Amino acid sequence: MQHFDVVILGAGFGGSLTALLLDRIGLSVALIDRGKHPRFSIGESSTPAAGYLLQSLSQKYDLPQFQPFCKYGTWQQACPDVACGVKRGFSYFVHQPDLRFQTDTAHGSELLVTANLSETLADTHWYRADVDEFFAKQVQNSNVLYLDQTEILLQRTDGWQISGSRNGEEVSLQAAFLIDASGAAGLVPRALGIRPQTEFATRSRAIYGHFRDVKLWDEVLEQNQVDRSDYPFACDLAALHHVLQEGWMWQLRFNNGITSAGLVLDERQAGMDWRQMLARYPAIEAQFAEASVVGPETGLVTTGRLQRGWTQCAGNDWALLPHTAGFIDPLHSTGIAQTLCGIERLVSVLEQHWKTDSRGDQLADYSKSLQIERSLIDGLVACCYRSRFDFNLFTASTLFYFAAATSFEHQRSQEQKQPLFLCADDSEFVRTVDRWLQLVSDWEQQPRFAKAEIRQAVEQAERMLAPWNRVGLFQPAVPNMYYYTAAPELEPR
Repeated sequence: MQHFDVVILGAGFGGSLTALLLDRIGLSVALIDRGKHPRFSIGESSTPAAGYLLQSLSQKYDLPQFQPFCKYGTWQQACPDVACGVKRGFSYFVHQPDLRFQTDTAHGSELLVTANLSETLADTHWYRADVDEFFAKQVQNSNVLYLDQTEILLQRTDGWQISGSRNGEEVSLQAAFLIDASGAAGLVPRALGIRPQTEFATRSRAIYGHFRDVKLWDEVLEQNQVDRSDYPFACDLAALHHVLQEGWMWQLRFNNGITSAGLVLDERQAGMDWRQMLARYPAIEAQFAEASVVGPETGLVTTGRLQRGWTQCAGNDWALLPHTAGFIDPLHSTGIAQTLCGIERLVSVLEQHWKTDSRGDQLADYSKSLQIERSLIDGLVACCYRSRFDFNLFTASTLFYFAAATSFEHQRSQEQKQPLFLCADDSEFVRTVDRWLQLVSDWEQQPRFAKAEIRQAVEQAERMLAPWNRVGLFQPAVPNMYYYTAAPELEPR
């Protein structure tokens, strides 16, 4: 039997990065994965916060091979064979069923929010099959024991015993500490009998896959003679959102010709499949007229309810990474950044408290932090779902997320603070989001809403967000066109 300080379950980018960081601080580490790379994976849209966190971690723990992944320009220079996509920001387009896409001079059906100043400095969409494989290869070239294609059983005795088989050979490991990076599988909480969380404000399910030959949305707009001269960036070079009566669609384009696309449907009202949904929206259907599914090999993935979580996320000898601890919805592209934020926090705890009596308390704080972040993300996403009936209200709801994201970026890069992800430890901001969620939930139930009432509601949102509005939200020079919102580029600590 081999003995390790830490065994990590799951070799996505989060598990692999955590293994490398723990190796850097002097712990003995094994990384175990049930599958092998490369493989299809979803969760691909990065943000300025994610780039900053990855840069900070790679500098602090001397892992320079990850520095290029922080920006599109450096990624293309250093690792052009690892596929990714340009992400200049977020773009949103609202559609009405059975009608061609229409807008007006005030951009009443469009919202574009810029996150970076140029394509070179742009954030990225991570083509996870390539990215996860790259991270895993770094593990294989390190001191970490890497075991893929391994089936395991967990037993908690004095520490953890991990037994199983790999390619017909017996595997037997013992670990003082176990980290679960297995995502929805939740191997550790299931083994421990931890209760799942079941109460969420968001209710959504998804249908998704990877496609080839998805027509550019810009081409569809051109064909419909939509003026794009006010756009701060090419609308497809973004996390592109189509806002629908039943939910929304994401589109993320990679530089290998593949597009990640998915429908995320409000479970309270949507029962249609992929083809039925596209048939409802002619402009989107035109995008997919010649498209073909290329991943996963089994075809489009159809999920049940996306929202999940655990009521405890760490103990004295175990911890969950954020994506294992829970998930809400892909609407605000929070996954990569929250994972990196959680890894930073967990590795710091183990580095500073590995052999101290304070480790249990620190891990309890880590567990609580993941639950607090998950709750805030749930509220921010639910606000958008419940305000979809009017695009002005939906836009106001998205600005609650952008206020949180930019405040977090400013605090990390300029004020040298380490808040919880999206400032989830700011109790006044959390209460403000809760109040807005209650308001939009009440308005959603009203049969009619006059334009004057909508305008007053948006003005109310602006007043509510004033303490966290650092970047001119609600007052762009061109309606619904935000030319730059991220924190200034600074070197991380």
